[in-house]
Amino acid sequence: MPPGDKIAVTKAASKGKFDSPSCIYCGFPRCWKHGRYFRKWFYGSGAGDPEPVQRYRCQGPSCERTFSELPEEVLPYCHFHLDGLLRVSEKLAAGSSRYGIAKAGGWGISLRVVLRAAALIGKATLWLAGYCREVTGSVTSGLRALVTKIREQVRWTAFSRRWFHALYPCRAGAVFNPHKVDIKRF
Repeated sequence: MPPGDKIAVTKAASKGKFDSPSCIYCGFPRCWKHGRYFRKWFYGSGAGDPEPVQRYRCQGPSCERTFSELPEEVLPYCHFHLDGLLRVSEKLAAGSSRYGIAKAGGWGISLRVVLRAAALIGKATLWLAGYCREVTGSVTSGLRALVTKIREQVRWTAFSRRWFHALYPCRAGAVFNPHKVDIKRF
């Protein structure tokens, strides 16, 4: 190909440069960009237009898996941003009713969505207390305080991965894997 026909690479994080994250499966330090997809935001501070999420492919000779790194505050398989969950939990802690949050929250979400968020906050708070004890050796009260204390010690990718495995075990493959026939399904 003549030099004039080559496509110039001008992006800072193109395939030829390795300023990407390490592989989340094997820890290999070199991963290439491997396309992207658009994540639709549902509730919380990111409501609006879909945002691109970058996918990566591990260059490790024995791994070669693909993964994506979600932006900060975006939780895997959760319809809420972390910020949205924290705001709902603070309103619940302040004494607001679930109906009051849905009606006067200004987010345009229904009572059922607030009920699902409250249930998730309850499960997440219990799990975060154990995770905080594991990471820091002590526990605080309140969802925001737990998240802040953990995030001081743990990178976002590690936090979101543990969140996913702890709160969505069926999607993570711990309980239900459709490709294994010997597992009893409930």
